[in-house]
Amino acid sequence: MLRRRDLLLGAPLVAAAAGAFALTPRDRLNLLGDKKLEKAVPLTIGSWTVTPSNAVVLPKAAEGSLSAKLYEQTVSRLYTSDSEIPVMMVIAYGSTQSDQLQLHRPEVCYAAVGFQIEGARKVAVPLTPTASLPARELVARSNDRVEPILYWTRVGDFLPTSSNEQRVMKLRSEMRGYVADGVLVRLSTIGEPSPEIFDALQRFARELLAATYPAALPALVGRPLAADFKASA
Repeated sequence: MLRRRDLLLGAPLVAAAAGAFALTPRDRLNLLGDKKLEKAVPLTIGSWTVTPSNAVVLPKAAEGSLSAKLYEQTVSRLYTSDSEIPVMMVIAYGSTQSDQLQLHRPEVCYAAVGFQIEGARKVAVPLTPTASLPARELVARSNDRVEPILYWTRVGDFLPTSSNEQRVMKLRSEMRGYVADGVLVRLSTIGEPSPEIFDALQRFARELLAATYPAALPALVGRPLAADFKASA
């Protein structure tokens, strides 16, 4: 027969086990589905068109590397225009955001290949009269290259603007019972930073979302913002 003391000691363990089971994600949220980013994002965006280039800074993705495990799909392109700045675009998609596999934010990626990070700040890119895209601007500087950057990340339907927010929103997804997918969208150019350059990167961001295949838009910005953006188009 169990003694009362044993029951009292065992109760917290049972409660903890039950709580852990309740918080264990049982489903997956995949907003990209079976779509391919290469086809979802067109080669012409507003006045920009794709130009062949190898100038884009990418996460190292050797076979078996963390980047290779994290990102199932990566699209990197240089877009040029007769009337706008050239824009380097990188979109990296991962179907699983976990403690081991989380999106690599540019502050980390660029520093890892020798860049100094300057002026990182949170911004809101206006999309509609009532909605904006939470994003970050920063400058990556090396001895021979200066790269103004605008980027955003999505985890599930959340759009975190910092590493801390990214961890919190991943946990929120898990508490709702699912493992979320995620995406990093990075837009950049070459040259000394200025308000005009960042304004141009924001224009490209809006044109990018407007040009993206509608069924794939939630994969870039989450379902709520995608619905608002499409409704106002």
